[in-house]
Amino acid sequence: MKTNNGSGVDMYSESKYSYNEDGDMQKNVIWHDDNGTHSETTIIQKKVPAAGTIILTAVVFLLIGALIASMIFFARFAGIRSIADALRGNSGQQQEQPTPPVDDTIPTPVPRETPSGNQGGEPGSFVNNIPEIYKNNVTGVVVVQSYNGKARLSNLVGTGTGFCISDNGCIITNAHVVEDADTYQAVTYNGKTLDASLIGKDVRTDIAVLKVKDASLLKVLETGDSSAVQTGDFVFAIGHPTGDELSFTATFGMVGAVNRSVIIDGMRNSYIQVDAAINPGNSGGPLFDMNGRVIGVNSAKTVIASYDENGEAISAEGLGFAIPINTALETARAIIENGSIVRPGIGISTIVIDEDTAAKYDIPVGALVYSILEDGPGHLAGLHVDDIIIKADDTDIPDSESLGHYISTKSLGDVVKLTVFRDGETITIDITIGDLNQLGSTVLNDEYGGEKYGLR
Repeated sequence: MKTNNGSGVDMYSESKYSYNEDGDMQKNVIWHDDNGTHSETTIIQKKVPAAGTIILTAVVFLLIGALIASMIFFARFAGIRSIADALRGNSGQQQEQPTPPVDDTIPTPVPRETPSGNQGGEPGSFVNNIPEIYKNNVTGVVVVQSYNGKARLSNLVGTGTGFCISDNGCIITNAHVVEDADTYQAVTYNGKTLDASLIGKDVRTDIAVLKVKDASLLKVLETGDSSAVQTGDFVFAIGHPTGDELSFTATFGMVGAVNRSVIIDGMRNSYIQVDAAINPGNSGGPLFDMNGRVIGVNSAKTVIASYDENGEAISAEGLGFAIPINTALETARAIIENGSIVRPGIGISTIVIDEDTAAKYDIPVGALVYSILEDGPGHLAGLHVDDIIIKADDTDIPDSESLGHYISTKSLGDVVKLTVFRDGETITIDITIGDLNQLGSTVLNDEYGGEKYGLR
């Protein structure tokens, strides 16, 4: 095509249509003039993607977005785990998991004790070693059955637990487990029944010693040092709670307090307080530390933790108490060597009359007679329930502990003059000191005092 651009110069041009590599239609214009040949390309129509192409592209971008989001989430989660591990002092490393129990009766895993005696072990290092301790010691534990007469169910008067302390068959249990009985048996872990004899008992510490002739089935348990026990130590017990179906049950807990002074059946002693379940059948059974050593003798009698503002006894429910093994062994040795222990006593239990109660009822401060043992010194001397003992000889008696301490300084057969307030009058009664371990447990007329002064 020949044209003129208005300047008098002839120009030759031509146009061509084609598609580029992207599929777009383009116009190519080529022209010639005196200055040479020139070209210009113009896209006149863009190629529109097909619907399938659009959808595929969208899916691809969606997957890419999801992948990026997942990477961000896991990166943040890993960061949170790292922070949590650092706060636990774990430096991001996974904490060692406890070994699964091998026995259904074995409870919570506990820290393994280190050689230094620290039961916590290394930070984050925990292992349940109770199954091993249980297996190694259960053959030294027995069920103690006490009978009044022949060993048959109708004559059963007491059931508890005991454990072997010597290779000649000596067994420690609670004194109250063998109370009012004359025939005794020890049932082993494998179900064998052994006849036992009573060497002696001490009601003051609630410790008794039995002996079996055939000790070949019993393991002698290793004892520890109860003076080294600390609040927070882990402990567990083996016992015979509630019945034959639950024999040789293990219960786990920790020491809630040491040297806990409580009253059990009118006797104040120092105990190890634990939160391991201690039921009536556990009485006399061993309390172990995490090294498998016996550190206490469990007791499940009625425990009086304190008295309320009205002087009523407050029972210690949900708590367990164990006689420290040092005390138990000292008592057991004395029983084995001498056959018995003489404990001065007068066969009564008392409740304190404090100043508030005294003022309220216009009575003196002292020790109110709560119960009297039948045929005991108190009964023979003529004491009555609700008598208030205010003096022993020339010593003032402001509370029950003062009376118990004074009586403990006397010898068997000594006579003590008690000053007693009874029904508005003050009288004196001479009482002869007896041996608590020779007294029974029958309460005179099943009668208890304190009600007239709001103390029960």
